[in-house]
Amino acid sequence: MRPLWLIGLAVLAFLAPSNGDQSCISNTIYRDTEWDLQCSTFRVKLTRVKVEKTSEIELQVRCTNKPDFNLLQTITNLPNLSGSKIDNLSYYYCPMPYGNQSLVDVLAGFIEREQVSNIKKLLFVENTKYSEPLPLEPVLFADLNELEVLSMKRSAARPLDNDQLFASLTKLHTLDLREGDGGSRVATALLRPLANLTNLELMENGLSELPAGLVSSLPNLQYLTLYNNELKRLDKFVELPKLNDIDLSSNQLTELQADVFDSLPALSQLLLNYNHLSSLPSGLLKNNFNLTIFSAQEQHNERLVLGDGLFAGLKKLSKVYLAQCRIDRLPEDLFAGATGLKTLDLSYNLLQSLPDKLFQDTEQLEILNLGHNMLTTLNDKLLKSKSMLKELYLDHNQLHEIDWHTFNDQSSLRKLILNHNRVALHVNGTPVVYQNGETLVVDQTPFNTLENVMILDLSHNEIITLFQDFTKFMPKLTELNLSHNRISQLSDMNFRFASRAIKVINLQSNNITRLDFQVENFTDRLPPNILLNGNPLNCDCLFYPLVQSIRAKGYTEITSPFKGALCANPPALAYHALYDVAPEELICQLDAANNFCPTECTCYKRPARSEIIVNCSDRNLTVAPAILSPSVLDVRYDVIELNLANNMLRALPTTLGEGWNSVRQLYVANNNLTTLPYDNLPDRLELIDTRGNQMSKFDAQLVAMLANRTELRSISLSANPWKCECDEPLLQFVADNVARITDFTELRCADGEPLNSGTQKKLCNYRTILIVVLSLTVTCLAVAAFICYWLYTRYQHEIKVWLFRHDRLRWLVAEAQIDQDKRYDAFISYSHKDEDFIVSTLMPKLEGEPMNFKLCWHVRDFMPGELISSQITKAVEESRRTIIVLSPNYIESVWGQMEFNTAYLQSVADKRNRVIPIIYEDIGNIDTLDAELRAYLKTNTYVRWDDPWFWDKLRYAMPHPYRLKGVQASNNIRMASVDKLNLLQTATQMSTPSLESTPPIETTHSGKNIPNGEPLDRFNEQSIHKTVSPFTISNGKFELSA
Repeated sequence: MRPLWLIGLAVLAFLAPSNGDQSCISNTIYRDTEWDLQCSTFRVKLTRVKVEKTSEIELQVRCTNKPDFNLLQTITNLPNLSGSKIDNLSYYYCPMPYGNQSLVDVLAGFIEREQVSNIKKLLFVENTKYSEPLPLEPVLFADLNELEVLSMKRSAARPLDNDQLFASLTKLHTLDLREGDGGSRVATALLRPLANLTNLELMENGLSELPAGLVSSLPNLQYLTLYNNELKRLDKFVELPKLNDIDLSSNQLTELQADVFDSLPALSQLLLNYNHLSSLPSGLLKNNFNLTIFSAQEQHNERLVLGDGLFAGLKKLSKVYLAQCRIDRLPEDLFAGATGLKTLDLSYNLLQSLPDKLFQDTEQLEILNLGHNMLTTLNDKLLKSKSMLKELYLDHNQLHEIDWHTFNDQSSLRKLILNHNRVALHVNGTPVVYQNGETLVVDQTPFNTLENVMILDLSHNEIITLFQDFTKFMPKLTELNLSHNRISQLSDMNFRFASRAIKVINLQSNNITRLDFQVENFTDRLPPNILLNGNPLNCDCLFYPLVQSIRAKGYTEITSPFKGALCANPPALAYHALYDVAPEELICQLDAANNFCPTECTCYKRPARSEIIVNCSDRNLTVAPAILSPSVLDVRYDVIELNLANNMLRALPTTLGEGWNSVRQLYVANNNLTTLPYDNLPDRLELIDTRGNQMSKFDAQLVAMLANRTELRSISLSANPWKCECDEPLLQFVADNVARITDFTELRCADGEPLNSGTQKKLCNYRTILIVVLSLTVTCLAVAAFICYWLYTRYQHEIKVWLFRHDRLRWLVAEAQIDQDKRYDAFISYSHKDEDFIVSTLMPKLEGEPMNFKLCWHVRDFMPGELISSQITKAVEESRRTIIVLSPNYIESVWGQMEFNTAYLQSVADKRNRVIPIIYEDIGNIDTLDAELRAYLKTNTYVRWDDPWFWDKLRYAMPHPYRLKGVQASNNIRMASVDKLNLLQTATQMSTPSLESTPPIETTHSGKNIPNGEPLDRFNEQSIHKTVSPFTISNGKFELSA
């Protein structure tokens, strides 16, 4: 990196005032090798380098902008180059000295004059930009007495019309002039002072003609380059006794005089490429006996005509290049006597035929290029005795007939290129050769004598097979190209090459469909690269030995000898590389003539498994066809793969012929099968596919059979409506054979749930849980029922009363229809002493809303004149209940006892409890009561007047209609008819008071003004009056009045 102070100085230098006030500095960039001289408006860079190849010291001077070399002399610290050797000087972008200044004068400011005078090589490069538009003067090269090489490349672009310009350069031997304005402005005697000139380059100068005498009288000139000018004609070259090479390429020459090169006895190389020549006349090279290389390639004209004997007698001529000249004819004597010719390029012309004796004298010819012409035949004479020929190019012609003996003498041929022709070597599929224009049916080729050929290119022809000659008679063959031909099949015999050096066989883009290899281990002798790209390989059973060998060798994409070999058919193997094909996938269709295959099916053989494939799928079969044993076809085949998928089979038949037990793989997917015959599956079955049928279950025998078939390694069961229940045998089979069921993850139950190894456990757990839950539920319900029953039996009366009160479950408490014909709901038995309670409280409540009971009240409802006992009995019989209002008064009444007994006996007769005891007042110790009443009260429920639930219990004990007046019951509840109170099991018949006994006359309510059957509460107190009654019924007791 440059120090900052140097950068600062440089900036100051550029900012300094111009003209006389300019200041310059010198900076050393690299010690003793590179300096930077900077002034305010320009800079000059000096570089000293060592030329590696020659060890010469070169000084490079580079200018930026137009420099003032006089100003540089004011620099006090100019680099000191004195004493250092300078061999070469390169003068880049600096202006050419003008006026009376020489190059030595210009550089004297920092290079000693002596150093410049000893320079041997001087290069002017791109000096026109800053140079004055003045002609160059001889003073330019003053004192450059030792200069040997001068190059002027776009250095002046001025006329070179001073014939003394190079007068002082007496030692100059190489002159490179790539500028000047050309034409007549070049002095004719410009080069005369350069007696030692050996190499003259006048390329890229725009010369349309050479000034007369410019290139003459140069006794030592050896190399003349006039490349890339605009020359249209040439005068005869004279006084150039040592001229060896002439390069006239890239001009506009249209013709050459026959004597133009006559005075060049030393001419060795003549280059006429990229001109417009229409002819090369005879005798053009008649005196150039030392010519070794002649090149006139790519002439921009309609035709190039070669004169007779053009190269005749040139024994030293070794290389001739006449490519792309549109030559359509070659004289027979064109190379007569040219015995030294080794390389001839006649490619890209219009040649349709060649003279038989064209190469008669070219015995040393080694490389012959006749490519890109229009040749159609090769006879046995053209190349006769050309035993030195090593490379022959005949590509891109129209060759279709090559004589059988064309290459008999080409024992040295190493490379034969015949691509892009019409070589077929057959007629209508029959191998033929040509001899003297006639066809011979021979299974050989014209190449069987090429014992040393290494590269043979027959690509883009019409060859249909790989001939034996390619393998048997070419022991040194390394590369064989037969791509883009019509080869359709190959066998292992085609690859038995005699050559152990074979590396590449290119068979790309043929029509190869078959590779019939009969020997599996033949790959050991295959070439390392067999290119098969672009062939429609039909990968069938004929590929089996080859694929098996590839698999055995473990070949990969890189190591496999069959590069780019992809299957095209069958579709299942399309685009599969051979090394990637499984041997089991290779099959061949059987010929119908063998009578093995059922007419409904298509049959194949698979050598990898020694099996026959019987494909009966998609045939709408309802019955499977019979199958023969495979041994009738080939004893090596003992296995059958049977495909019955996508048909309409409902069941497999009990037998399918002799071949049934040879079936190893059975495909019955997508039929209508509901089960499989457990006793009739093939004995050696290895695979069965039952997907897409109607199977819902496997019975235990079938599951056991499948489980015991250890050789049955693949089972497909999906897409069936499987019944999934805990005890289904299939579920356990699935759980135990996950590895054998290939579509295990796709199994589904009929309800869509996944069927897997845990399905049975899950289902059985559900059942166990269900049983446990049901058991617990039943137990809980039983316990609850027991508790309810216990509560009901203990509190049934209270419960029923509550239900009746709230109008709930009326069917449990409704009265049966057995009492539907009775007149009254209840008959009231009481003591007359308790009548106030009856009249004011009990009856109004019972007959009023919402109960609306119809009561039998003796005051209102007994008929006068009848016996009291009959009236009582009739009242009890016509009433659904008898209400006994118990009080001390009632207990003392004899008639009350009778009423009780009558009601009780009616209950026993009806097997219903019709007595409703009401404890109105304290009756004392029950044990002191009459035996029957005491027994009844101890065994039946009674109602107490002081009970808060009195009315609810009384209402409940009364008859239960399905619908109460004013109360809407549920229409959906069924009314039951059951007794709500327990009956006594047995009762003794009660005695009746004597008929002679009459009750005393009591003061009572008269029923005169109370209509029969009307409720009591409809009459007020004033409507009831005292009257004399013949008897009084009080609480079911009859008492004498006082």
